[in-house]
Amino acid sequence: MIRRWWIAGVLLIAGVAAFSAIGANSRPASEQILPSPLLYRQAPALQGQSLAGSGQISLASFRGRFVLVNYFASWCTSCAAEMPQLAKLARSGTVAVLGVDYDDQASSARSFLARYGAAYPVIEDPTGQNSVRWGVSAPPESFLVAPDGVVIAKIVGATSLSVVSDLVQLAKSKGY
Repeated sequence: MIRRWWIAGVLLIAGVAAFSAIGANSRPASEQILPSPLLYRQAPALQGQSLAGSGQISLASFRGRFVLVNYFASWCTSCAAEMPQLAKLARSGTVAVLGVDYDDQASSARSFLARYGAAYPVIEDPTGQNSVRWGVSAPPESFLVAPDGVVIAKIVGATSLSVVSDLVQLAKSKGY
């Protein structure tokens, strides 16, 4: 009987150690750059009413600059985690940030952005048509678009200033 408990204890400790080793060596979700059918193709059309009520916004108006297209929602906890970084990114000038409000109430999204000092342009997507075109299944999801309009990275999960800056530097080194 004692021998069985001893074996069960050893197996439990081995399982915990293996799980810990795998977890310690995996990248956090915030840094997962995943494949997408959009990669290395012209970005799909993206336009809509400004969340601020200042008319229409279009991705095409950012042509000539790197743009991080970020799908977010006020109810999304990972979006709340990344929002201070995105606000800082937008202020840095490294890349333009274009937000897309995903499956959300406009008033909630405006309050959410104000809470984090995010003052970049945001498109409302009340019908979800933009989200479908871009293949977004749940926020946050971000896409880095090169100055020529080509999608060069998809990031699933919360991202950061350093991850996006590194992607832009890599893209520039590759001739984008």
